[in-house]
Amino acid sequence: MLWAIAPEGQAERLAQLPVKSKFDVVATTSFQTFSLIITAEPHGMVNLPSPVIVAENVLRKGTKGGVETSQIEYQGDTGALYVVAASDSPPLAADYDTPLPVLGARRAVEIARHCGAEKLAEAELREAEVKLAALEQLWPSKRNHEEKYLGMANDVMRLGEHARMKAGERLQEARLAAERRAAGRMIAQAQTEAESALAAMKRAEDEADLARQKVAQAQTEAERAKANEELARIEAERARLQAEQAKQERDQAQQRLFVSLSEILETRREARGLIVNLSDVLFDFNKASLKPGAREKLSKLAGILLAYPGGYRIEIEGHTDAIGSEEYNLKLSRARADSVCEYLKQASIASDRIIAVRGFGKSKPVASNDTDAGRQVNRRVEIIIADADLTQSER
Repeated sequence: MLWAIAPEGQAERLAQLPVKSKFDVVATTSFQTFSLIITAEPHGMVNLPSPVIVAENVLRKGTKGGVETSQIEYQGDTGALYVVAASDSPPLAADYDTPLPVLGARRAVEIARHCGAEKLAEAELREAEVKLAALEQLWPSKRNHEEKYLGMANDVMRLGEHARMKAGERLQEARLAAERRAAGRMIAQAQTEAESALAAMKRAEDEADLARQKVAQAQTEAERAKANEELARIEAERARLQAEQAKQERDQAQQRLFVSLSEILETRREARGLIVNLSDVLFDFNKASLKPGAREKLSKLAGILLAYPGGYRIEIEGHTDAIGSEEYNLKLSRARADSVCEYLKQASIASDRIIAVRGFGKSKPVASNDTDAGRQVNRRVEIIIADADLTQSER
């Protein structure tokens, strides 16, 4: 399969290459700047390139003019979705007799099943299976006339890929819905606890009023001392309940903040606060400038923080992988952190909310720098959002 890869990382499928020693192919792309790769795929209607790269473009000898080369990172399939046989099934046997379009149609349907389409995209999968059954009836009698069944085979591949994608989308939607339900239960529980705390505070206030009356009515020094002791105990209990209620309200607000932030960017909890992660793909390659997608996400983040009722403080930290000199990585990581800081300020986040902006370079990896995937995880900007009302011991 021939693909065009844009500098921003988009992959566009251009053409399925025939299995011949010589052939001509004409393909066009909407990308103005791009690289070309050829990958091995299980069928001709996949939407993302597999990791099995067969060839990639190079410059011809004697090429004249200004030429720039750069590293392009693009989104592809991990290859896991293309594993048709289950772990407890025998591996697929090589088939040199069945035409490739028919094999591709079979693979597309099997991959959809492997991805859970039987439950998550039943109607879409059934349509592909019906078309595949018709193809299996047709192709043996038209073996030497590929054009007679090629269109049907392509339809099966397209329908199988559609079922696979729908299954993936619905699985993700189900996961998000489950996370939202869990967050909703936590918020509901926090509200119940807050209501219980309010009721307990009301009882404590009533007890305090009664204790004050006893102090006023006490006739002897001993009675007054005992009444004052009871009043002090009740006042201390009321202060404890007030602090507990304030903490519950903070926790409830923090949970709502966490849920809101998680819907736009990867967010996790740590002792120092909520950590919002901006991945490297949201920046221009080897630059500190934010891509449009990053600006959109930061605008949403700023809107959530502006509506947040509690006090908060922000720290921004830039990180890189281990490729390049320490000086270069420190400079790039700080420049990216500064870009995020300036954009948040432009989005009306008060300057005094941002208490630190740092660049750590390659000194704080969170994954191995020995693989491309690990290096990509290490290239990041983290926004730490801490509750300004919490003491150091509470954090």
